[in-house]
Amino acid sequence: MSGKSHSALDDPAGSAHGAERAGHARETAGPAGEDKYRKLIFFMPTALWQVDSRAAGAAFERLKADGVRDIAAYLDANQELVEIACDTVLVTEVNREAVSLFNGAGPAELIRPVRYLFAATPTMAKRVMVSHFEGHRSYTEEAKIITFDGQLRDVIFSVTYPTPPEQQDTTFITITDITERLRTEAQLRQLQADYAHAARISTLGEVATSIAHEVKQPLAAIVTNGETALRWLERDDLNVAKVKQLTGRIVESAYHASEIVQRIRLMAVRAEPERVALDLKAVAAEAVSFIRHDIESKHIALSIDIGKVLPTIIGDRIQLQQVIVNLLLNSIQAIDHAQASERHIYIAIRPGEDGFLTLSIRDSGPGIAAEDFERLFESFFSTKEGGMGIGLAICRSIAAAHGGTITAANHPAGGAEFRFALPTAPAATSL
Repeated sequence: MSGKSHSALDDPAGSAHGAERAGHARETAGPAGEDKYRKLIFFMPTALWQVDSRAAGAAFERLKADGVRDIAAYLDANQELVEIACDTVLVTEVNREAVSLFNGAGPAELIRPVRYLFAATPTMAKRVMVSHFEGHRSYTEEAKIITFDGQLRDVIFSVTYPTPPEQQDTTFITITDITERLRTEAQLRQLQADYAHAARISTLGEVATSIAHEVKQPLAAIVTNGETALRWLERDDLNVAKVKQLTGRIVESAYHASEIVQRIRLMAVRAEPERVALDLKAVAAEAVSFIRHDIESKHIALSIDIGKVLPTIIGDRIQLQQVIVNLLLNSIQAIDHAQASERHIYIAIRPGEDGFLTLSIRDSGPGIAAEDFERLFESFFSTKEGGMGIGLAICRSIAAAHGGTITAANHPAGGAEFRFALPTAPAATSL
C-alpha cells in the first residue's frame, strides 16, 4: 500500500470520519473502480450469480405488515407465490464459471429469471424464500441442477442475502459442482464394502470347523430324535405323547439349524449395511457361537462379564459381529501359537464415558510386541505367518463407520486387550 492510503483506524477523530472518507473514495473511484471489481468477480473460480430480489423483498415486507409470521406454512397454502418468485426474481450478472457450469453459450443466456436454477430441485425455491423471509444471512443446501445440454449435476447451492441498509438487488448465489466428488465417494464406499466382504469370507474360512460343528449339533439331534420316534411308532403300546414330544424336538432342532445357516449366509452375502437398534449382548453372543467350538477344542476357558441392563446401540449386526469374531480369532491364535499354560479369553461389556458402550476382549497370550503397535491396524500388516493382514484394518474401518473406536493395549495382568467402543443410541432404552 502507498503512504497516501488511509483507513478508519488511522483517523484520530474516530471511525466515523474514516467511514466518510472511505465512502468518498468509492464515489470518486467511479466506473473504473466498478469495472475492476466486476473483472475480479468474472474471473473468480467459483460459479457466481448476482440476483435482483427486490420484488421478493417487497412482497415479504407486505406479508410481515399483514401479520404473517410462519412463512413456510403460508407458502404451503399459497404455492403460487413460489412460482411467481421463480419468474420475477432476476439474475442480473454471472461470471465465467457460472456459464461453464451450465454449459451456456455466454453470460446473456443465464441472465433471466432464476427458475432454471431450481429446475432439478424445485422444492429448494421455497426453502430459499423461507430463509430470506426469516432474516438469515445465508442459506446452503446440497442439491441438483440441470445444465442447458441436459446433464444432471450434484452441487452445493448457497445464497447470501442482503440485509439493511444493503440493496436488495445484491443477492448472491454460488454453486459448487460436487458431482465428481460424490462419484468418487460412492466408488470408495463400494471398495470398502468389497474389502469388508473379502475379509468376512476370509473369516468364514478360518472358522469353518466351528461352523461345521455348530450345524452338526442340531442335525445330529434331528437324526437321534427321528430314529427314537420311529422305534416308538413300531411298539405295540404306542405312546402318542412321547412321539409328539420327539417330533417337537425334531422341529425345534430343524429351526435351530436353519437359524445357523441363515447367520452364515448373512455373513457371506454382499449387502448394504443396515443400521438398526441393537442389543450388543445379543450381537456378541451370536458372534461367540460362530467360534465356540474352536475355543473349546483348543481347551481355552471363556469368561463373559456383561452388565444386566445396557443401553442400545445403532449399527449393522453383521459388521459388528465381524469385528467381534475377528478379535476372538486373534485371541485364539495368540494363545494357541504361544502354547501358553494359562488359556483364557475374557469378554466384558460395560457402559463407558460420554455415552459410549465398550466391549473388551482380553486374552492370556503373549501380548503385542512393542514394534508392532504403530502398524497393528494397517492394511496388509500381519504378525501371523501367511496372514492376510486385513482383519484389524477392517475392524477399525467398521468401528469408524459406526462413530466408534477400537484400540489395543497390553493388559497389566498379561496378554493383549482390544477395546471396541460404540456410541449408544439417542434416548436409548435399556434392554
